[in-house]
Amino acid sequence: MTAVQLPAPKANRQPRDGAKIAMAIWATIIFTFLFIPILLVIRHSFNRGGSFIVWAHHYSTKWWGQLFNVHRTWNAILVFAIIVLVAWLIGRFSGVKALRTWSVPVGVILAVVVVGQRTHGYADLFNETGLGLALRNSFLAAIGGTLIAVVLGGLAGVALARRLGPWNKPFMFVLFLILVTPEIMDAIALLGWFVRVGGPFNHGLGPFKDGILRLWVGESLYTSALVTLIVRARLAGLDESLEEAAGDLGAPPGRAFRQITLPLISSALVAGGLLSFTLCLDNTIIANSVSTAGTSTFPVYVIGSAKSTTRPFVGAAAVVLFGITVMSLWFVYSVLRRSGDSSSQIASTLAGG
Repeated sequence: MTAVQLPAPKANRQPRDGAKIAMAIWATIIFTFLFIPILLVIRHSFNRGGSFIVWAHHYSTKWWGQLFNVHRTWNAILVFAIIVLVAWLIGRFSGVKALRTWSVPVGVILAVVVVGQRTHGYADLFNETGLGLALRNSFLAAIGGTLIAVVLGGLAGVALARRLGPWNKPFMFVLFLILVTPEIMDAIALLGWFVRVGGPFNHGLGPFKDGILRLWVGESLYTSALVTLIVRARLAGLDESLEEAAGDLGAPPGRAFRQITLPLISSALVAGGLLSFTLCLDNTIIANSVSTAGTSTFPVYVIGSAKSTTRPFVGAAAVVLFGITVMSLWFVYSVLRRSGDSSSQIASTLAGG
């Protein structure tokens, strides 16, 4: 008998040397022009000299002391961490499903209240007058803009995924138009619109200044579209049978939404909310255009100070905001991973696909 000769297995194709070299060059460029400057910002925030740019060849924490009351801040962080940790332990070992679900959120809210009382509403966490006010305005604008974006974007995302109709395509066109419109166009248009509308946008509303209200509306414009796409992507990959079964069993639409739909999209709302918060915190063009006296945000403050000598405490504040952004993105990834998503699903959700 003649032996049948089997074809030799194909060798694994390795990337060509040219592709390897190109990728190495690209990684080097990214590291050189992105990560090394970030590391330098962290280093210069500890500069002993009076300029952020000129290195004094000595390290010091005096500029961090001008930004924060260090002793009070560390006490606040410690109290916050202890309260959240205790809440997590109670939920982890209680064996009650409701406690496991809500112990950490309730602990965070309780920690915010307790730390706020201990630090007189956080007012003493920021000592430097101009920069402290700018940081507080940034956080206030980001929180308000995020809440608006989560509410509007969540409802719009559910409607796009579950209420199909001829209006879907025009609505999606509007969403993508919001995302691609140059931010300078939004800023100029909103400034003229706020002046024409008047009312609270010119005189404030209760304890909130007119500039803060303008920032809430302006910054939530882009982020609400982002949350809409994230929620739509989340629901598009989930079966509608649970919601239909709730309706067949006689549950009113409101109850079905609270007990079925809302838990399904909770991870998407958290992800969209944290992304919205980081984008609102970093917004510059709209904030520079619509903010009024006393409501300038941190990016606007930095741009103004860059025209003169930039103090190292500006770098310290930038490090704080960068740390908050990184932690927020890590928390988004953790929430989506714990909900059972793979890396490709997480990327698809964040891209709104």
